Amino acid sequence: MTAIRSFSAVAFAAAVTVAVPATTAQAADDYGASAPPGIEFELGAAANVAPRYEGASEMLVTPVPLIKINRLTLPNGFQIGGRDRGGLSVSPSFNVRGARKSADTPALTGLSDVDLAIEFGAEISYEAEYFRLHANLRRGFGGHEGWAGEAGADLIVRPMEGLRVSAGPRISYADNRYMDTYFSVPAGTAGFAAFNADGGIKSYGVGVGLRQDFDNSWAIIGEAGYDRLTGDAGSSPVTAVGSRDQFSVRLGVVRKFRFDF
Repeated sequence: MTAIRSFSAVAFAAAVTVAVPATTAQAADDYGASAPPGIEFELGAAANVAPRYEGASEMLVTPVPLIKINRLTLPNGFQIGGRDRGGLSVSPSFNVRGARKSADTPALTGLSDVDLAIEFGAEISYEAEYFRLHANLRRGFGGHEGWAGEAGADLIVRPMEGLRVSAGPRISYADNRYMDTYFSVPAGTAGFAAFNADGGIKSYGVGVGLRQDFDNSWAIIGEAGYDRLTGDAGSSPVTAVGSRDQFSVRLGVVRKFRFDF
């Protein structure tokens, strides 16, 4: 059911989070004292289990890098990130969608292959003690040149020291160019009925996240999700040879670093 793929064929997300502080005084209050000039970030790796392509029923196990910037403080005292109490944040959003090739999936024979796609955009979120709201939007380059993104809401619980568990609903959306690339079928394609996929809500589902911080250096991160393709994504002949039900699981470890300037 699973196979190991090279990193270049992986759809992975490396989120770089930078909270937008109200003032330098607010940042100092969050730390208890002004943070020294420097940077705090996390690096790690995870194993990701997800469909071979969007709409596939076959699952793949792939390696995924984990990158996150927690705080950057400049020598002049300006600071982004590092707010322990959450609040409003704006983050770059980055994603890679693996190539879709009929050589890997004989059921897609006759359809055009789709190259690897890189997506760049932004995410906005608001987090309080017990909940988080978030939404992102990214523009694709390479395999597709459309816009796509996700939104969700999470309840957050901290049952023990260092453990954070979150869960909540998700939706994903995409424009016409994205949907046409991955879910349309041109007229005359052997073995498939012609289909024109329009943009809109692409899927709905639920996500669960877990993070256990062991000390100031190491943490384990786990994620699981279920999405049901809907709209033209769910009705596409591409999905009909796979599955509308999309499952994913990720488990990884991160190491925290701090360097003062």
